[in-house]
Amino acid sequence: MTITAISFFFGIFGFSYLILSLQVSSSFPPLYDKVYTEEDMKLDLPFMFGVVALLGISVIIPYLFVLFGLLSALIAIRVRRRVQERTNGPLPWLLSPLTIGVFNRWPMLLFDTWTIGLAALMIVVMFAG
Repeated sequence: MTITAISFFFGIFGFSYLILSLQVSSSFPPLYDKVYTEEDMKLDLPFMFGVVALLGISVIIPYLFVLFGLLSALIAIRVRRRVQERTNGPLPWLLSPLTIGVFNRWPMLLFDTWTIGLAALMIVVMFAG
């Protein structure tokens, strides 16, 4: 595997993490209340333009996919922090007697499992295929 392929996988992982973070914060699997508002989008808009610009430049210079992935992951971490500040954990219908202690201890476990797990699964499937 070449350095270009590794940087491509790193960029795809960061961008997938960003997309999945925005998806969870907008309540697409209804794990948390909808917390991504228009004010949040205005805060992240300059970073999103940077992501698009880095994607365009990465087509010409493939080594910049690493920076594309890092900026995408940075925005995803900002989204995660916002979800963590505004919610107390998952929605009540997700809590069962078996999992209530886990979610009381780690309220962002579902968020991290969904975002990081699916982004990593996508990379594994791409690498295996």
